[in-house]
Amino acid sequence: MSNTLRIRTMETAYKEIKEMDPGTAITKWAIRKAVTEGFVPSRRVGSKYVFNLDALLDYFNVRA
Repeated sequence: MSNTLRIRTMETAYKEIKEMDPGTAITKWAIRKAVTEGFVPSRRVGSKYVFNLDALLDYFNVRA
């Protein structure tokens, strides 16, 4: 695993997950809930949330 943080928005994280697994059951809404309810550490930048993609994948317990 690289030490580089993969900081993403909800939209870009969803697109990357879909690329990894086109049949994924993870939805944009599920990502939004995980981030906004604090299960995935995040920061607000303007009107968007940004977070580490690896933390999101850890939360859903999925790895490429």
